[in-house]
Amino acid sequence: MTLAPRTPHANSHPAISRTKCQQSRKATKWHSLLLPIALLLGVFLDCTAANAGAADLPKIIYVRPVPNNDDVLLQQGSSGVNNAAKLYKMQASTLESQATRAGRLLQLDNAVKQGAKIVVVMGIEFKDLLDSVARQAPQTRFLILEHCIDNAANNITCITFREPEASYLAGMQAALTSSTGKIGLIGASDTALRQKNSQAFTNGARAAKATISIHEPLWVEGPQPFNDPPRAEALTKTMLGDGVDVIWAAAAGSNSGVFKALTPQSHAKAIGSGVNQCMQAPGKVLDNVEVHADSAIILAVGLLTNGSTAQRFDFGLKEGAVALTALGLDAAYSECDILRQRPVLQKLREASNAIISGKLKID
Repeated sequence: MTLAPRTPHANSHPAISRTKCQQSRKATKWHSLLLPIALLLGVFLDCTAANAGAADLPKIIYVRPVPNNDDVLLQQGSSGVNNAAKLYKMQASTLESQATRAGRLLQLDNAVKQGAKIVVVMGIEFKDLLDSVARQAPQTRFLILEHCIDNAANNITCITFREPEASYLAGMQAALTSSTGKIGLIGASDTALRQKNSQAFTNGARAAKATISIHEPLWVEGPQPFNDPPRAEALTKTMLGDGVDVIWAAAAGSNSGVFKALTPQSHAKAIGSGVNQCMQAPGKVLDNVEVHADSAIILAVGLLTNGSTAQRFDFGLKEGAVALTALGLDAAYSECDILRQRPVLQKLREASNAIISGKLKID
């Protein structure tokens, strides 16, 4: 049987010639080669645009007084600057200074030359340097923590901490937890600021227990008061010999010497400082007076970027810049011994709230 020629169906596609098919395959081949190149080019352009955008952001530069080390407060400075940059759309960087006056001055000058809108410094080492640099760079705002400068240039802002608020609570805690009725404080250096904290510690202790005996403060002093554990250990043994069983260790890096001296036989406890030190010396640390320099920097940068020209910001319990570890949101994970004494914790919490509201005056 002879089959009739096939007639294309109305819905079928017209026949494609061999030439057109070959051309189509060539085009597909080129497209397959060009597609990855296009994608890579697109990523490159996006990254370039992102980098260009970052370059256009205002700069915040953290100038450290010494090369990178493990100092907790200086690490908080890095954290505060980096988080402030994220929150307020700025470009953050850090300049490490050599531990000399010339080295610090060089990095301050470098920060200005790099076009910083805000320069953040921490440490008494900058107090004598900052004013002259700031007067030569009126377009830059300089932020220094704690060490305020008298008659400073208008573009310098100082952050101060109401540490006596937390020091008062530490005194209360020491008095309420002491078994011998004798407490004391070991500090790094006998300065006006540390004297204020010492007096607040005494006031809090007396408010909690009028009959408490308070040892005179002992100071590490020497060439490295903030990092002399052997000297702090010796001072602690002196206090223990005098019957003190709760010591506020307010000597920064020297505190490890205090903890070392607290043997099981002494039955004594410490209150740490700066950060949570309960994990550093398990079973020996009741609580800590914390200073949150990172939070203070974030708050200050926020105020400055919103137009503030204030030359001083003062932060305390209310702003979360100082606190007791045991009253913080993550207290349950702190491993601090005071968590076992709920009645004491409740009294501390009530006192903290009263200080924040203004009902309790610590002076």
